[in-house]
Amino acid sequence: MYLTILIGFFIILTCLFLIGIILIQNPKKGFISQSFMEKNFRFFGIKRTNIFLEKITWTLSIIILFLTFFSIYY
Repeated sequence: MYLTILIGFFIILTCLFLIGIILIQNPKKGFISQSFMEKNFRFFGIKRTNIFLEKITWTLSIIILFLTFFSIYY
């Protein structure tokens, strides 16, 4: 029972991170994403930042998939 609650907590936490990363990826429509992206352009560059955010998005999506499968079978 405790493992199920823990897995559910991690799924919700991962979903919140995924929502944040998705909102950051489109810098033209929001003030939060623009301020974050402007700071990172100096360090990574536009192309590297977009690739990095895309990799984080795919990684979090895969984590949610495996956590969901694990919660179903447990």
